[in-house]
Amino acid sequence: MITINNTEIRSNTYNKKATIIDLINRKIEKEKDNSIGITIVLIMINTMIASVSVALSIYNDISFFPLIFGCVAAMGTNAAAFSQSPFKYIAWACIISVLGNSFLAIYQGIMLFY
Repeated sequence: MITINNTEIRSNTYNKKATIIDLINRKIEKEKDNSIGITIVLIMINTMIASVSVALSIYNDISFFPLIFGCVAAMGTNAAAFSQSPFKYIAWACIISVLGNSFLAIYQGIMLFY
């Protein structure tokens, strides 16, 4: 019989800094059960913000970049949702579209006064 009296257990833990992308991915993974309802809300918010951005891009003079980005981003997100892509793809497409269109709408709103 072999007996070991002195045993040493070492445990190394590594804590990775949580980035904003990791936090969003964890939230998306946690809310997968409610994906149908969340997708509907995301489509409505995305389409609303994109329509404001596109309307501002054709108000006085046509600004092609905001017009193209607004249409392509909003319709791309809607196409991802309607083609029943995974919820993670839909959520990220909506995040990119909402952030981009919000920035363009704010920028164009400021440029109306100058």
